[in-house]
Amino acid sequence: MFLFPYELILIESYPSIESILKSKTQTPITVMDMSQSSTLPSTPGMEHVEPEQVPPSPPANPVQPITVNATQEEVKMNMLTPFTGDRKKLEEFLIETDMYLTMNEDTYNNNNQQIIFALFFMKDGTAGSWKQSFWTQARENNNLGTWDEFKRALRESFSAPDKEGDAVTKMETETMSGQTADEYIERFKIYAAVSKVTQDRPLVEWFMKGLNTPLLDRILNLENPPTTIQGWYTTASKMDNQ
Repeated sequence: MFLFPYELILIESYPSIESILKSKTQTPITVMDMSQSSTLPSTPGMEHVEPEQVPPSPPANPVQPITVNATQEEVKMNMLTPFTGDRKKLEEFLIETDMYLTMNEDTYNNNNQQIIFALFFMKDGTAGSWKQSFWTQARENNNLGTWDEFKRALRESFSAPDKEGDAVTKMETETMSGQTADEYIERFKIYAAVSKVTQDRPLVEWFMKGLNTPLLDRILNLENPPTTIQGWYTTASKMDNQ
């Protein structure tokens, strides 16, 4: 028989599984339904520790929110004709400016924006010098004034000294040459408004002088030629279009 060279140590046998199951002192094993719970059961003798709240990892390519400017987009129109100080073109410049600002009233919605917009189109000639003087004074007073005050200041500086007389001269010398009757009428109406002449007799005489001869003869040969300036406007336009 083969003998181990070492001394054998007797070890107490472990209890069998059957004896454990039959023992009255056996600690019951409780099975918990974890499907309705998000926390682990506490271990006797140990403090319960809440699981650490770890924020979810951001996506690899996060989607950035799109922000929209609430201000209405500027309506694009033909840019203004720059004003250089020509007295004859002041009213045309102011009309174009008013039209552009009216179309973009949500963009240029205060006096400062409206005035600065107009100043950008006053760069050359006497208008450029006037702009520099106006801006320097306004900065010193920290006040640009109102849009109506700005237009009044422009008219006081650049309007013709005798604009009524100039308008009368225009009506006396303006002709229909190269124009339609409607174009001639519109120009004549502008001069009439500036001149402040309201009597029919002088207005009719000046208007007749500007008509071309064939059209004038056709109107004068009517059974009842017009006698008021408004009647001449209507008749000349109708017959020229025919």
